[in-house]
Amino acid sequence: MIDYKEFEEIVVNVLERDISSNEDQKLAISSPKDQSLFIVAGPGSGKTTVMVLKILKFIFVDDVSPNEILATTFTRKAASELLSRILSWGDKIKSKL
Repeated sequence: MIDYKEFEEIVVNVLERDISSNEDQKLAISSPKDQSLFIVAGPGSGKTTVMVLKILKFIFVDDVSPNEILATTFTRKAASELLSRILSWGDKIKSKL
């Protein structure tokens, strides 16, 4: 398990994602694990990125088992993209720990 600051540094330096430039996205990612989120935004606004980083935060910062996480989306294509990014980015984070 790592702290949020270390997670954010890995996201910026390893995944090359700037999560501090958009305050709403940063708040969604850093919110407590017991807070449900409903994210509504237009195409290309970063919803998938926020969901993936939130899930990875649950796993690496909040020590939540992946088996206890439920994420929903409206299409199979989006679900496939979520899974692909979670696995890929999760492996990159894990390799830095």
